[in-house]
Amino acid sequence: MSTSTSHRGVRQPGHWLLLGLVGILLLSGCTSSSPVGSGERQPGGPAGGQTPSASKRTQVKFAVGAEIDNLATKLGGGTGAAEYNFLSNSPLVLRDEHGKARPLLAADMPSRDNGSWVVNADGTMRTTWTIRQGMKWHDGKPVVPQDFVFAHQVMLDPALPVSNRQPEQFMDRVEPVDDRSFVIYWKQAYPWANELTQRQLEPIPSHILASSYSPGNADAFLNQRFWASPEYVGDGPYRLVTWDPGSQLIYRAFDDYAPGRAKIDEVIVRIVPDGNTQLANILSGDLDTAIGATSLGQTAGATLREEWRRSGKGDVAINPVRFRHSQFQFNPAYLEQPALQDVRVRRAIAHGIDREPLAQVVTAGFSGATDIFLTPSDPLYAQAQGVIAKYPYDPARAQALLAEAGWTKRGDTLVGPNGESFTLDIRTTQEGDNTAEQSIMAADMSKLGMQISQTVVPESRIGDSEYRIKFPGMNNTALSIDVPETLRRGVTAECPDPARRYSGGNRGCWSNQAFDGFYNVASTSLDPTERGNAVLQALKIITDDVGILGLSYNSEAIPVPKGLVGPGPRWPAQIGNTWNIQDWYWE
Repeated sequence: MSTSTSHRGVRQPGHWLLLGLVGILLLSGCTSSSPVGSGERQPGGPAGGQTPSASKRTQVKFAVGAEIDNLATKLGGGTGAAEYNFLSNSPLVLRDEHGKARPLLAADMPSRDNGSWVVNADGTMRTTWTIRQGMKWHDGKPVVPQDFVFAHQVMLDPALPVSNRQPEQFMDRVEPVDDRSFVIYWKQAYPWANELTQRQLEPIPSHILASSYSPGNADAFLNQRFWASPEYVGDGPYRLVTWDPGSQLIYRAFDDYAPGRAKIDEVIVRIVPDGNTQLANILSGDLDTAIGATSLGQTAGATLREEWRRSGKGDVAINPVRFRHSQFQFNPAYLEQPALQDVRVRRAIAHGIDREPLAQVVTAGFSGATDIFLTPSDPLYAQAQGVIAKYPYDPARAQALLAEAGWTKRGDTLVGPNGESFTLDIRTTQEGDNTAEQSIMAADMSKLGMQISQTVVPESRIGDSEYRIKFPGMNNTALSIDVPETLRRGVTAECPDPARRYSGGNRGCWSNQAFDGFYNVASTSLDPTERGNAVLQALKIITDDVGILGLSYNSEAIPVPKGLVGPGPRWPAQIGNTWNIQDWYWE
């Protein structure tokens, strides 16, 4: 079950966005750079003008907002890692922008009709996979079943910082059949066993790494130069040839890529943390586009779209793909405001933030506020509205809840029973839309009498898992919209563990056993109705307890200059806008 990419119908951004463009245009005019390739067509429009130069035909340059710490698909990597992953690696199955699955590394997808997917009476299963003919690693060696056997072993090693052990933890074992086929024996039902996509049992080159791996010895395995240098050997459409830390990565098309050699010869990935700098470089022509969760931003994207549509230089694809929300810290080892453990205080905060205008501002008018990650076009959305707890803006109700919890307002300051002031830190990552959101929230909460500090996570620490999970109060973040995967943000097992190098998406360690049970049903049952009911019950629990606080639907803004065909919307559950990078081309 997956959600649609449709989003809440709201007003479109006004001409006020162009005010910020004036300074950016001045900045870009002072930037020394090559011009944007001419002669391209606007996406969806007719071709015209001059023909782009040969270099423009064979190269694309795009910005990402954060650098990764390694090229593995599931061993760390950090925010925005998916943009790199699709360049170097290929999952068994790929989803297009409409969510339709098709084999990529695999020759075909297992099916119950032909007997390659068998469901046993006891709930266990068996799926048989065949590797696409001619799939090779970048060193020329064939991708073989043993690479999947090895990947399964690595993904289940508790000492390794695996970002998510599903669905590998549902697999009993992986066994080779011949030089191209292997069987996965499942311990339990898994509804998407024939659609192993990105970060799901992606192979690891056993001929290179098996000799250096021993269970439990994470440091020796992860500290090899292999993972974070041009020595990396993947099986994707591009191979890494240059990595200038903090600056750029350069990829070249892999000639022997079995699904077909990429149409663009060279991809240059620039590390540009600031959205306005990205915008200036795109306007000047030094960059072709910006990709990913930490790039450009919604406000800058809306600004660029208005300018490019006016000048005819291209367009910007706006795609709502993430659920923007705030996490609360529940781990007493890191929590600096114990009052957050009181549900009345969390409900007061929810009532005290005027989330509708907040969403309109930070999303440039592309989204309204939301309590949950389901979009209005999702089949479960209407039912969810009758089940979930809601917290409309109501400062008086917020103040009453705080009073019930022992906090009263003296003048402009909220104080506790011992006269202590209510202090709270809000943390977010370094990006324009995020910091605007943080400031508006802080202003609303200050009206309640709270003393709010604002911490911005710099680009250099975005990939620092230990730092990211040790936030002292609230942490604003986003997660790709996927049913039921997005619920994993509240699962107890996803609480970051120092033994796993602090990996885990439940950064605040909210925990509820009933929620965990419903998530398990939603992610394993073969009955769609049963899965849907479990999703609804899980949403009821997490909203009632304010385990997280929903904010808005977060959109990605993907600049598409005239003539560049390929960049654009992705299926929300398939993280990474380079999912079709092998098919990009210049007209």
